[in-house]
Parts: sequence; C-alpha cells; structure tokens
Amino acid sequence: MTFLLLLPTVLALLTLGAHYARYGLYPLTLFLLLMIGLLFVKRRWAARTLQVILCIAAFEWGGVLYDVARERAMEGRDARRSGIILGGTGLFTLLAAGLYQTPRLRRRYPAKADRNATEVGAP
Repeated sequence: MTFLLLLPTVLALLTLGAHYARYGLYPLTLFLLLMIGLLFVKRRWAARTLQVILCIAAFEWGGVLYDVARERAMEGRDARRSGIILGGTGLFTLLAAGLYQTPRLRRRYPAKADRNATEVGAP
C-alpha cells in the first residue's frame, strides 16, 4: 500500500524531468531523478523536501499552462485540450504532495521526536 502512495511522487518527478529534458535542461532533469532517492530516506525532512519540490513543480505546470494558452491564443488555435492536460498534470502533482499527509506516510517519515518515542518503546 505504501508503494501506491509513493508512486504519484515518482510519476510526477519523472514527468517534470521529461519536460525539462525536452528543453535541454539536463541539470534540472538530473536533480529531479536524484530526488526520487529521497523516498528511501525515512526522515521527516525528506518528506517535506519532496512536498516542497512537488508544490514548486505544480506551479511550474501552471506557468507552462499559461505560456501554452497564450501562445495558442496568439496563433488563433484552441488551447482547451492542452489546458486540460497541463492542468491535470499540475493537479496530479499537487495530489502527490498531499499524499504525504496520509497517516501511513506520516508513520513512514516520522519526526525525530516520534522516532525516538517508538524506539524506546513509549506508548
């Protein structure tokens, strides 16, 4: 079940990485690929870092949506389909960030105080 909660993060990071690779922004692509490795760091800071990156990614998709809609409007073309795709991608990315608030992922990425309490055996 945890895998299914983390899968949207992987997909969102890969999608944005592919977007950046398309424009030759390979350092950003590499950065996003490396961020997938944070999924294996079971610390609260890792989860928060991923959430911040995913929220920034959602804003990036909003910017891309704006640019594509403006460009198509100037060309006199319909931008609805692109808007739906890019808007859906942005919403999916936000959903991936929100999944870190589920009880299962909060247990997977505990705060330091929570981790110490469970190690000592406190209730």
